[in-house]
Amino acid sequence: MSEHLDLAAVRRQKIAVIVRARGSMGIRDLSDEFGVSEATIRRDLKALDNGGVVVRTHGGVLINSNVIVDLPNEERKSVGAEEKRRIGQAAVEMLSGDEVVFLDAGTTAHAVAAYAHRKPDCTYVTTSLGVANQLQAQGIANFYIIGGGYQPVNDSFTGTLAISALRGLSFDIAFLCCSAVDVSKASISVASEAYAQVQKEVILNSRRRFVVADSSKFKSNAFMRTARFDQISGIITNLELDDSTIAKVKETDLELLLV
Repeated sequence: MSEHLDLAAVRRQKIAVIVRARGSMGIRDLSDEFGVSEATIRRDLKALDNGGVVVRTHGGVLINSNVIVDLPNEERKSVGAEEKRRIGQAAVEMLSGDEVVFLDAGTTAHAVAAYAHRKPDCTYVTTSLGVANQLQAQGIANFYIIGGGYQPVNDSFTGTLAISALRGLSFDIAFLCCSAVDVSKASISVASEAYAQVQKEVILNSRRRFVVADSSKFKSNAFMRTARFDQISGIITNLELDDSTIAKVKETDLELLLV
């Protein structure tokens, strides 16, 4: 039963990515795309609609342009894994090797942590339990995890305890995850109000701030804006980002790294 649930979770996230890229899809098209029955697709769309990810229509589905909630990390890890791997590797390669580095909560931050062994003399700080486990698995000696109230959706700690701890720290560089990169409004945003407060504190206390986000994050808006483009240093994303979006980002002062 668990295996079937895992397959359904992966398929639903892939459906969300496809619909986000295309704007809309028909049930029959999705059925053909994934090789499952239309009844299965209807169940998937109902679950995604209930989660606020998409909006069901008669015979199909539209992307919900406002991300109210994120799917859990475990449901997002397998989607865009290759793109996230490239982003994570590029982020670590930016480091000289002796910085204090903040790693955000999110699946792309997990990808960054997977390459932390290449810069083992950095000091890593995170609010994410999963990222901390990844750092430990990499044999990193110098890392800290910020505690607080646990948020299962992105496997992180938030709240007044987390914010209080972050206020006593400063970072040479922060790698930030987000739910959406809104080029038209020149801002990044997340779906969780609790985590938004944590991310805002990190941004205030970081000398350089890079958003690590795959190209699917450029297709939507999210609930809580955490930073304007003039508050971040740059964006690391995959080279599959569409040309029009690339052109718009290049009109800003942001450093754009395509990998």
